[in-house]
Amino acid sequence: MNLQGRGRLWPLMLLTAVLALIVACMGAEGENTTPDDESGTAQRIDGGDLVVQGNEPDSLDPHWSAFQPDISLQRMLWRGLYTLDENQEVQPAMAAEMPVVSPDGTIYTITLRDGLLWSDGDDLTAEDFVLGIERTCNPDNAGQYQFALTSIVGCDDYAYAEEPTDEEKAELRAAVGVTAIDDTTVEITLANPQPTFPIVLSLWMTFPVPSHLLPDPGEAWPAGPDAPEALAFNGPYVLTEYVPQDHATLAANPNWAAPDGVSPTLDSLTVRFIDDTASANNAYRTDELQFALADTTVLSALISEFGDGDEYFESVRPSTRGLQMNLGREPLDNVDVRLALSQAIDRQALVDVVASGAHQATTSWIPGFVPAGAAPDAFDSCCGFDPDSARQHLADAGYPNGEGFPSGISLLIGDSSEAKDTGAFLQDAFKTHLNIDIKIEAVDGATRADRFYSIDYDLYIGGWAQDYHDPETWVVGLFETGSFINFTNCSNEEIDQLIADNLSNSDNDARLAAYARVNELIVTTVCGVAPFWHENAHYLIKPNVVGMSENANSQDAIQAGDWIAEAWGLSE
Repeated sequence: MNLQGRGRLWPLMLLTAVLALIVACMGAEGENTTPDDESGTAQRIDGGDLVVQGNEPDSLDPHWSAFQPDISLQRMLWRGLYTLDENQEVQPAMAAEMPVVSPDGTIYTITLRDGLLWSDGDDLTAEDFVLGIERTCNPDNAGQYQFALTSIVGCDDYAYAEEPTDEEKAELRAAVGVTAIDDTTVEITLANPQPTFPIVLSLWMTFPVPSHLLPDPGEAWPAGPDAPEALAFNGPYVLTEYVPQDHATLAANPNWAAPDGVSPTLDSLTVRFIDDTASANNAYRTDELQFALADTTVLSALISEFGDGDEYFESVRPSTRGLQMNLGREPLDNVDVRLALSQAIDRQALVDVVASGAHQATTSWIPGFVPAGAAPDAFDSCCGFDPDSARQHLADAGYPNGEGFPSGISLLIGDSSEAKDTGAFLQDAFKTHLNIDIKIEAVDGATRADRFYSIDYDLYIGGWAQDYHDPETWVVGLFETGSFINFTNCSNEEIDQLIADNLSNSDNDARLAAYARVNELIVTTVCGVAPFWHENAHYLIKPNVVGMSENANSQDAIQAGDWIAEAWGLSE
């Protein structure tokens, strides 16, 4: 999942078990029975209005989206056939049970739960899930996570069709291997077995479509302001109001199926769109917000002000942030230039200066606690801070002491204090160690997302947060030549071949070894990104808020525990 806004750059590392570090135990009827760290059991009350900080989504369309703010809000409004529990294990959601899989691993038969309804009272049927997959594969929609469905028969043919006629599109759609056998049975056919496919069926690009409202898979998804009236929802909440650049307000879905027994208790949930964490922290101080992302540029002061474990809260998240580079632009198409930039970054100083030590400096893309990942310092000798080597690489690229280096190269950043401080740090590092001048472009979140999607940038502070606990989600779709969410123009024949050879590889040891090699190639050739830290999540949460800190784990997108926002509530 691409990191956008202050979002979920994918946090930190201990052991695999740490992914389940903070887990809520839910009782019947959605009652939260999880003990607080210090104060015993916090009981949710019925009612109340919760206001939290978030980042404005670029789209509400789950079949198109790839960024954290989008996915955070979408998971509050829709849910798929399956979900991941606190241990990242697949569990039935709208499905009645786990899929029945053919002996050769290519045909999945899935039965829906009885009596499913959309928020507007219309029946939720198998055809709605079929249409969700078809929308992601549809070339008119151009779903950014289509790559996750590449193993479904016909999905790639449909998605990559070049200027098909309406008749050809209809034929390609009909050939996609997803069918409603009847109102409660979905059948999905894969071209090849995919060991991780049940996990894919828990992700947003497979969420259902209200086909009674949007029957055409190429039809535009209503924008935020129109969504409350134009859409129906099957998640725990419905959208009641959307004001661009300000907020979204949600209410409990009366037809929420509550597969895990957890239902909203709030009267309303408002997500205020605030990119700048310093502003959000001020709003938290004046009780305008009950949750905010902590401003890591002043983290020590915030911990002193709010108390570690009282209102300040830290969570482990599998995320990597780094300097992303557009390899389609000169001179960034030169590997020596990219290595020079990577080696000019003192990552530990960056963490200490910009983020008050809040994160972990790294040169590895895939964190070490993920299978096939590497230790934070695994590639320091190649790509870590080394000013002399950086200058040599720049000279090898034809720019000794920065002479002749293009003057128009710019760094695109978001409008937050952390982003601005990071940009200033990198600008100074490149001037000090390489004698090159980089311009800073600070823009709002929506503009930043649009320019990243269209690859209209030179340098960019971004990153990735895993969608599930497997190295596949760290590389597939991101680094293959021409892939839908390859927004850096990375192109490496060995990476392409390793990924293609291992999507259906049932030999897990060989598969993991291949992804470990991909991780190495990404970093050592700086194929679109120079990682600089793995991120921890730092939050401010009011003492009477229940279900956020208790459920914070590696599935969080923006807010603590937003993968199960139906558990959020207020206590006495």
